[in-house]
Amino acid sequence: MSKVTRREFLVASALGAAGLAFSGSVTSVFARNPFAHVRPDVPRQKKELKIAYLCQQLSAQSNQRVKAGFENWLKASGLPWDVTVTDAKGDPGQLSATIEDAVSRGVDAIIVTFGTLTAAQGALQAVAKAGIPMLSVDSGYYPPAICDIASNNYVMGSHMTSYLVQRLLGEGKTEANICTITANFHHGTRKRGKVRDAVLSENENIKVLADQVIQYEGFFETTLNTVNDWINRYGEDIDAIWCPWDEPAQAASQALVSQGMTVKDAFVVGADGHPPAVEEMRNPDYPMVATPAQAFELWGALAGSFVDEIVGKGRPAKEVVPVPQVDFPAPFIVKGVNMPPEGKMPWETVDFYQLFFEQAMVKE
Repeated sequence: MSKVTRREFLVASALGAAGLAFSGSVTSVFARNPFAHVRPDVPRQKKELKIAYLCQQLSAQSNQRVKAGFENWLKASGLPWDVTVTDAKGDPGQLSATIEDAVSRGVDAIIVTFGTLTAAQGALQAVAKAGIPMLSVDSGYYPPAICDIASNNYVMGSHMTSYLVQRLLGEGKTEANICTITANFHHGTRKRGKVRDAVLSENENIKVLADQVIQYEGFFETTLNTVNDWINRYGEDIDAIWCPWDEPAQAASQALVSQGMTVKDAFVVGADGHPPAVEEMRNPDYPMVATPAQAFELWGALAGSFVDEIVGKGRPAKEVVPVPQVDFPAPFIVKGVNMPPEGKMPWETVDFYQLFFEQAMVKE
């Protein structure tokens, strides 16, 4: 496997994600029955809405995929919304400023994706004062948002780490060594890391040789260089590498492959189920073996539908969204076991652990 630069990696990943996001598979999802909360019998009071769609880091695959799902849903709905997309380019302060700007423009609704809302409390107070409906996506729940749409990161962290433990035991490694990559800048990756540590504390036979904390800026190069350093330092003592999401997992896998190592030498677990990473997992020798697949495209579609029901139709927010945290399932994918069918999105596969449940069910 040849080495790639961060720019080449991100461009390829973005194109791959965008291509699959608009595939026939995803389009068919929006052609099925509407979401359960939709009330076709309730007429729209407002058809033309001004929407502020605010991203903290639009270059991220996850952000691109949510946006693609939102845009796909909007196109399928045929609604003439005026949507302004703003990218804070990773700056929480700039995101806060864009929220305040949306309030000053008097938009009908605000959607914030992957925001660091702890740094936007003043802006959130302005939203509350203006009475503008706001939804967030994978930002953690902060009032006055109607809800936050995401996966349950505690569950994801548990699946990632529990599987790592189980795979090591399955390989006969009752005394094992791992290395970990930690990302605390986002609530989701931070929660996964905390659950990882809790699971490992109950499995003291597994030793953490080294841990590296990364930031979003330069994450790929940092992970790549760090794992190369670990390989030079620990060599064959490394049994596995835990990564907070797929792209660092791909960087770790690339480092292992560049040193002549395969999944038989050390394996990698990641998270998100990004299509480029899942495609790499189809190679039986590729070190990355598992990832929970988040349904980013559906999050974007759901956000659009919530706005339509609450703002467009004027329905009570709590009738449409009864809970402030909407947690989507994230099917856990394991190499060679439950890979998604060709042409399907990763989140359309059957969860790894659900397979055992279905096998145990008595068939009539």
